[in-house]
Amino acid sequence: MVISTAGSVMNEVLKNAFFRARVRVVVVDHEGPADELARAYGIPTVIIIEEDRDRFCDKLLSLFGQHAIDYVFSFYTSFYSEDFRSAFQDRILNFHPSLLPAFKGMDGFGDTVTYPARFAGNTVEFIADVMDEGKIIMQTVCAIDPNSPIEQTRHQVFVQQCKALLQSAHWLQEGRISVEGRRVDVNGASFDCASFSPALDRDDIASWEPPNPYAEGR
Repeated sequence: MVISTAGSVMNEVLKNAFFRARVRVVVVDHEGPADELARAYGIPTVIIIEEDRDRFCDKLLSLFGQHAIDYVFSFYTSFYSEDFRSAFQDRILNFHPSLLPAFKGMDGFGDTVTYPARFAGNTVEFIADVMDEGKIIMQTVCAIDPNSPIEQTRHQVFVQQCKALLQSAHWLQEGRISVEGRRVDVNGASFDCASFSPALDRDDIASWEPPNPYAEGR
């Protein structure tokens, strides 16, 4: 995993034994809560502080070679170098809190509600050649109720993001994801859910409800 954020999603998904057992290393680009959380789970954690993007990616590429990394789960707020993207083509999963291609950039959720859009959501994509214009694996959606606190919508998006990440990890483990051009297919997936496309197909993920990190006082 590569983390530039505070690590709220990472903290929840690492509670899942299936996912935690498959994380070989967590890389953060600054000292803060994300590296502390990862270490608390016993995950090997490396801090790479490097302002130059290309040098950061060179170090990342070397590190991942040492750990024999298959897939990169990314919450990195910059954009990977061409060399890194080439080395991990169709193997870098980006988790963006908006319905791409709408509301790209650093604050996908904030831009969604500021617009104001009627729906919020997430996109899981394989990173391609343009930031936030990757190959879409999965998207989630939830209606924005203007009469409810925005924290309620943010938590819905957070829950969906956690579930989408874990489901994507299972699909990869099962060898069900294939890429042809810009099209990503999930073998055997269904599309009968209003909130997740493709639909979740694991009951343990569908029924799981992580706590709300956006609740007052947390």
